Amino acid sequence: MPPKLAVFPKAYMDALCIDGSMSLEQWSLLAAKLPIDGLEFYSGMRYLRDDSNWPTFRRLAAVNGLSIPMMFCSPDFTHPDPDFRADQIEKEKGWIRMTAALGGQYCRVLSGQRRPEVDRSDGIRYAADAITACIPFAKDHGVTLVIENHYKDNYCTYPEIEQH
Repeated sequence: MPPKLAVFPKAYMDALCIDGSMSLEQWSLLAAKLPIDGLEFYSGMRYLRDDSNWPTFRRLAAVNGLSIPMMFCSPDFTHPDPDFRADQIEKEKGWIRMTAALGGQYCRVLSGQRRPEVDRSDGIRYAADAITACIPFAKDHGVTLVIENHYKDNYCTYPEIEQH
């Protein structure tokens, strides 16, 4: 069986996340015209902020013969403030819940930003501790966390900590 292919709206990030000039429905219908199997959503999309919209987008994908196999999330687990990191863990748990509600099996996470004021070893430890704290919640929701060695989220100031 050939691998399945899902698409991510990289070219439309600001339209979907910042100014709302494109709706998630518009992008989904545009993407559905491609020879693909699924749509990859981003946790910062404006229309996903209201969890009452999640079933609508899951149905829209299904009606077009698509799945939403993975959610792309950018928690910031390397912040020096432990309260900030705890808040990021709670946000990640909400995104895991969103992933499951959309029918996804995978939640792609980033580690956090490479802040100049955070020692690399501390940042990696903060990220590892935070991701580890999310694993049981993900497992309970049938979601696998996947870390990506990614340069930088569109809306972060610094590259990811694992980038040199």
